[in-house]
Amino acid sequence: MTKASPCLPALLALSASLRGARTAEGLGLRRLAHKLGVSAQALSLWETGKRAPAIEDVAHVLGFLRVSPEEYDRVMRLRRHLEDPISIEALGAGSTSHRRALEELAVRTFEWAPHVVPEPLQTTEYIRAIAQDRAAAPDDLDQAIFEHQVRQLDQGWTGHRTVLVGAAALAPAIEPQLQALRAASNFPGLAIRIVPPAVAKTIDAFTIYEGQGSAFTVALRHQDNIIFVSEPDAVQGYRSTFKALERGSVTCADFRPGPSCETP
Repeated sequence: MTKASPCLPALLALSASLRGARTAEGLGLRRLAHKLGVSAQALSLWETGKRAPAIEDVAHVLGFLRVSPEEYDRVMRLRRHLEDPISIEALGAGSTSHRRALEELAVRTFEWAPHVVPEPLQTTEYIRAIAQDRAAAPDDLDQAIFEHQVRQLDQGWTGHRTVLVGAAALAPAIEPQLQALRAASNFPGLAIRIVPPAVAKTIDAFTIYEGQGSAFTVALRHQDNIIFVSEPDAVQGYRSTFKALERGSVTCADFRPGPSCETP
């Protein structure tokens, strides 16, 4: 029977966890490899996600570095489920985030945002309008805008990114947000298109990450979790859906808001 390939997000999270445990102890890669009795090349491959370490090797590394029992259980759980075609991560999982690792390593990214403009592209007016709809207190509103600006500085675009924004997502602040999207469309490696209401399908937001060697992973947000799917047939279905939406989309410059884009 053919062995399943490691799930890319889980493999990246595992590699980041091993690397983080080593650096937390102030050990260089070669020094740790020598103490573990493994080659520096093997350890490097484990820490960069280019090769999946055996369960025994993961336990050996974590045990030598004396990580906390909670961290030990978390990382070992990652390794045990490495071949699962689906992995789940709680939002705000920190530096070993599956999503962050995919963002950094993706060659190309395809994002469908039917209801909310992606956070790095949101304007201050857009955030303010959303907060006002939720009856946020002034102090909470200022804090939300500040946190958004910090995240914008922290999250740059890597590789080539295509973003399809549903026309309904513009509703909180149509004109300023549309102007911002038109300006952002000029950024190198970033393509933004608007999907009119007549074309938009009743499918929730998703992001497709393409890594080296045409390895694809789909990220789906569900409540407080992100679900990562690498099963080939499921990935192909999302890729086909994205292409269909893209065919019916228009450029930001050509899009003209209509009544259907207004907030009810």
